[in-house]
Amino acid sequence: MPSSLPKEPSKIITELSNAEQNFLENFGKKILDTIREKPDIEDLKIKDGKLQLIGKNLISTNIESYLKQVLHERRITISFSMKKYLELQCKGHLLKKFREKYRVGISYRNSIENASLTTNDMIKLKNRTGNYNQNEQEKQFDNDYNMEQSEDESDDFTDNQSDISNTSSNITSISGKSQRRHPCVQQNIEVILCTDSEDLISNAIQELGNYTFDIRSLALTQEEVTYILKQLQQPNRFPQKNNKFQSKTLQIKRYIDSLTRSGVNSIVTNFIKYKNGLYFIKVKGFKDHVNNAVSKIKNYLNDHVDTEVQLSISQAMAVYLRTKGSFDLRKLEKTHSVEIKIFSPPFASRTNDEQNDKNDCIKLTGSESRIRTAQINVDNFLERLSEQEKQFSCDSWDAAKFISQILREKLKKMLDSDDCEATGWIKVYTPAEKREITPKLTITIVGFNEETVADVVEQCQDIVGGYIIWKPSVDEYCTISNAFFRTKSLSLEEFGRQWNTDIQMDRVTSTITIAAQSKMIAEDIKEALLTLGEENKPRVNRISEFISIQPRIRRFVNQAIASLIEEARYQKIFVDSKNLKGVTLHGRSDIVIVLKEKINTIIKDITQKIIKHHLQLLTIESDLMRANSYELTTRIERETNTSIRDVKIDMNKSASNTNDNNINTILTTVSNSRNQTIVVEKGDITKVKNINAIIINATSGSLQDAGGIDKAIVNAAGTALVEEYKKIIAKNNGLPISPGKAVKTTAGNLPFTSIIHAIGPQYIDGNQQERSLLFSSILSSLQLAENECYTSVALAAISSKTSDFPLTDYINIVVRTVKQFFADNPQSKLKKMILLDIDDAVCNSFAREVIIDHRNEAVDNDDDIMNYELTPLNVKWCWQDDDGEKPYNDHYIRKIETEFQQFRKNSTQSKLLVPANNLKNGTTINYIHFLPTLKQLLTIEPSLLNERLVCGHQKNENTNFSRNIIRYPIVPKIETKTVIHSHKPLDLYSIQMVTTEDDWDIIGINSAAITQAKNAIRKAIDSANISEPYSISLGRDIAIHKEKIKSIATQHYIQINFHEEKSGQLSMILKGLKPNVQEAKLKITLYAHDILKMQINNNNNELGTPKEWGEQKEDVKLVEIPTSDPNFTRIEKRMKETMSNIKIHKIQRVQNIRMWSHYAFRRRELKKDVYAIPNLQIEMELFHGTKATPPSEIYNGEFGFDMTFSTSGMWGIGTYFAKNASYSCNSYYSQLPDGKRQVFLAQVLTGDVYNCKSDSTMRRAPKKNEGVSGLRYNSVSGDTGGSKVYIVYENRVAYPTYLITFTN
Repeated sequence: MPSSLPKEPSKIITELSNAEQNFLENFGKKILDTIREKPDIEDLKIKDGKLQLIGKNLISTNIESYLKQVLHERRITISFSMKKYLELQCKGHLLKKFREKYRVGISYRNSIENASLTTNDMIKLKNRTGNYNQNEQEKQFDNDYNMEQSEDESDDFTDNQSDISNTSSNITSISGKSQRRHPCVQQNIEVILCTDSEDLISNAIQELGNYTFDIRSLALTQEEVTYILKQLQQPNRFPQKNNKFQSKTLQIKRYIDSLTRSGVNSIVTNFIKYKNGLYFIKVKGFKDHVNNAVSKIKNYLNDHVDTEVQLSISQAMAVYLRTKGSFDLRKLEKTHSVEIKIFSPPFASRTNDEQNDKNDCIKLTGSESRIRTAQINVDNFLERLSEQEKQFSCDSWDAAKFISQILREKLKKMLDSDDCEATGWIKVYTPAEKREITPKLTITIVGFNEETVADVVEQCQDIVGGYIIWKPSVDEYCTISNAFFRTKSLSLEEFGRQWNTDIQMDRVTSTITIAAQSKMIAEDIKEALLTLGEENKPRVNRISEFISIQPRIRRFVNQAIASLIEEARYQKIFVDSKNLKGVTLHGRSDIVIVLKEKINTIIKDITQKIIKHHLQLLTIESDLMRANSYELTTRIERETNTSIRDVKIDMNKSASNTNDNNINTILTTVSNSRNQTIVVEKGDITKVKNINAIIINATSGSLQDAGGIDKAIVNAAGTALVEEYKKIIAKNNGLPISPGKAVKTTAGNLPFTSIIHAIGPQYIDGNQQERSLLFSSILSSLQLAENECYTSVALAAISSKTSDFPLTDYINIVVRTVKQFFADNPQSKLKKMILLDIDDAVCNSFAREVIIDHRNEAVDNDDDIMNYELTPLNVKWCWQDDDGEKPYNDHYIRKIETEFQQFRKNSTQSKLLVPANNLKNGTTINYIHFLPTLKQLLTIEPSLLNERLVCGHQKNENTNFSRNIIRYPIVPKIETKTVIHSHKPLDLYSIQMVTTEDDWDIIGINSAAITQAKNAIRKAIDSANISEPYSISLGRDIAIHKEKIKSIATQHYIQINFHEEKSGQLSMILKGLKPNVQEAKLKITLYAHDILKMQINNNNNELGTPKEWGEQKEDVKLVEIPTSDPNFTRIEKRMKETMSNIKIHKIQRVQNIRMWSHYAFRRRELKKDVYAIPNLQIEMELFHGTKATPPSEIYNGEFGFDMTFSTSGMWGIGTYFAKNASYSCNSYYSQLPDGKRQVFLAQVLTGDVYNCKSDSTMRRAPKKNEGVSGLRYNSVSGDTGGSKVYIVYENRVAYPTYLITFTN
């Protein structure tokens, strides 16, 4: 019987849907393994939508039944724009995350043509359309501006509308333009999801159905636009458009994209539009992503774009602040990270209108995030100072002039002395003013408290009282004259020196002018002059003696010598006890010498008895002792008869050249549950204290081409560091260290154990693994520190400035990397990481970033920064320097090698540009040029590639000077590999109170007094701790805002307990020192204010120029409105209400685009500020006359009615506007050469008005509620000249809408 042939294995093919195939290929291992385990199945394959089973005796129905049982499919319709967004944005991370979250397979079906598309098909489609998107999204900004911007108007994103539906009847339409741009796809897509879990697929459908696009729009201020354009320092980076606004729009878009990482890798899309004189940003994407992007844009601009605030002050106040108050201003500058300058406006060229005295200004310049709080604190500081005007009647203007000269000398001495805490300013009257008033002296004294001011006023009063014009009898004058000019027993000059007084005799009027230091001395001089003719009366010698007294014992000496001083004055000895360094005695030599001996004996006795106790107080407690010009300290000194000295302040005063900018300032401290701490400091990295090492930038990888602060560190470290660099590079085959690595060197002359050099990447376009390389370089640096058992390290700005790394990305990666290191190394010896910079914006960004909870950092906006792949170099490129060959950095070696290989193929000359020293921010650019004969030479002798080869030169673009470029072959030591880190979840970080201590000295005569003072200080501090209820409105998202408010409380060293929440109202109890509670309340109020303002919908239309302006290319122009225009009729009618005989010749509308933009932004902010006040009219149309100032200086300027030129009036220093035309038109008009007159009708943001009687000391509107927030009214009003007048005290709150030319 013949043997039977073996039976061929049978095949069964089961049809799969595209979604089923996608699921089984990616998540179906368990199901496929179950099928494989079935009897008679030898193999299975999935291909082309089919499940192919190979085996014996297969029954297809069993497999199909099993798959039908375990697989679940659901369908949902979405717009193509949503599909495109999920697949393409952020390199598909959104879709990948969605698939992995719900373990679903996905396929697509065109909802109209019913054409099925598999995931593989979609990948192909993505490659076609994606290549378009990837390339075009990059090129579109340069080559298709109009198309990109039209997408802003009609893109397939739909504002606040779902792009997904569960039925085909709810299809979201897209624009025809989108159809033209993507002809291969239709408007809507049916999505088929498949998984093995009914719950997962239900949740997936629900989440996909909830996806909606959100759009947020924000307008850029003029300062923001100027700042952005200024940052783009490479003029050839962008193509020049015919339309300058389009060109600027394109540049702004690129810059905003860099902040939000928009483009092919982003989860949001940005559009820029120019309309009505403004640039608008539209951000589109998912709501959370859009909110994060907008927040990032706002925070960045708020931190970086400087704005300025001007505060008017008197000239006397300016003198004080430039001298005595300079230390306080520097402290405010440092605390709030703003620049504070005092300047005098050029009154010679311009004086402003409707007021009558000059003033100076304080200008605050800083970021938007800092300037508001800084202004409030500067305002409060100025209000705490005492300013007093004192008038003294004089016999004549000549006398006033002479006395003022004496007073100026006295005030100059006070100004130059460290002892006097006050300054004075003497008013100068014009000839016209002198004709209108009686002779007088007007002195304004400014000091840190009323007591100090009163002392100076008293001294001025003594000098004024000591000036007398004495007319003796004829006989008396003859006797005095004979004594000085005939007998010449004593000269008039010598007599005056004895009395330390200027004495003049007028023979014409027979009068004697005495300018003594006090009225008492003047009377003594008169008596002494009368005795000059008495021959038998002995002459009394007079002297002046200064007795030095140390400030720390001054209080005790004053008490002990009080009776002696009274005795001296009784004996007609002049005593000057206002000098803090001692006492001056002037009078009869015999009496002065005896008094001096007695006083010196008392001083010696007290010095021997003195006891000093050293006391340390927390900085916040010290601030309480310093508050209000040491008011509390002074009170305790008086009560306990002690002297309490602030050691730090005394040291600063004794070392006038001390620069407190050399002291680093801690801004924020956060830590995790293991007390691993991150500290943000502002300051110089070379001055950071108590650390083991510093981490600095080494972008070039050669370690020799550092820039900025890193170069300064290298220079400070000295030659030892440079020599170590050479050894490291030599050990690395002469190659630069690869980006992403770190190396350790000696610290040289610097006071650290070592310097760690993080080899950061050269930033190109964000698609060259820059983020991953930066992450790796910092992580490698920290690991080096860990290996060396360091406990604390400081990190400077790595790759941010020297390689043009976008700051927002840089800050985020640095902070996340540090937190990742601490998470991966919970037992690390490295406990403290200091992040610092000298730049305010960088520090602000660090401080904001460290408090963010990064535990749920969305990978949607992440290029997988923890992994990177970098091919090792197999060549080295160098350039010939004067002192030898210098290697290019890693990035440019790769670039030059690519250009070199391209040149070998087709002889195409390189267009590569290499910045000087390989730094992207270098100011000198070198062109790479290969030798023309190089290709032919290598064709003949290819072995030349195996040795040193001069291949061409780099040429300086400015000088055309050339240097050879050399190529070396290198045998790499390691293979190409992908670096993958396995990381642990991040920790939660909370803000910590940074407690520092200040030194104080308590000085007393006995220990009992010192103990009493110590107890009094502690009691005062304890009693200053208050518990105060507070309530704010926040609208929604209370839980999120609680964390921010906690942060504010912690930063101000107070405790906070939250109570009930009702209808968006949050109640709390604030506990801490009273000044800290008050400051925290202010910050919380401002925060709540800003939050509520954000919840008010912005009307961007009100920011644009008025419609009647039309299209305007000029920055400024005047447009005459016709007499038939309703506005002409309205204005004419209003003017005739108070000026019936007026004749209007013309009315011109002022169209200043930049000035209007500032005004419109301020108007919108004011609306939000006062939104809670019902029916408040925030804007008024008021008249303003410019008097001697040409109106053109107003309407052509940026500020319009500039506070710089405001002068003092009935309501202080401000800009005045009138309701009635008669007020401005009769007295303050500007006159033209032809006799016609001009005034403005202005739009004025009066806001919340404070009506009051005139007060010439006002410098700004008063506070609304001192105990709650310290916020101020917006303007002041009053009645004068037959009109209601309104006064504003800041710039950009008034716009000169109309210029009216008229005659009466």
